[in-house]
Amino acid sequence: MNDLPALSDRFHKILVEAQKLRPEKSQWLNGELEWVIYERQVMLEAVNTARFNRGLSPLTNVDSAERCAVGHIDYTRKFALYCAELCHDNSSN
Repeated sequence: MNDLPALSDRFHKILVEAQKLRPEKSQWLNGELEWVIYERQVMLEAVNTARFNRGLSPLTNVDSAERCAVGHIDYTRKFALYCAELCHDNSSN
């Protein structure tokens, strides 16, 4: 079963909701904007929930997915897609 499109859409919605809080999370923390850290954490939780539901071990970060999305005009869509790809059993941290 290839649920990648549906999972990517679900992650996209989660990320869009998290991005609405950017104005409230504009402080710098350890050299990064607070909203960047927050959105990464939100996506990590979403990925690990999906991985748990698939019987897969949790990841410690989604940095690789974010790095691949950075610089794309459709960053939000790409980050969601790459996070969805992390939810397949051949994915690792």
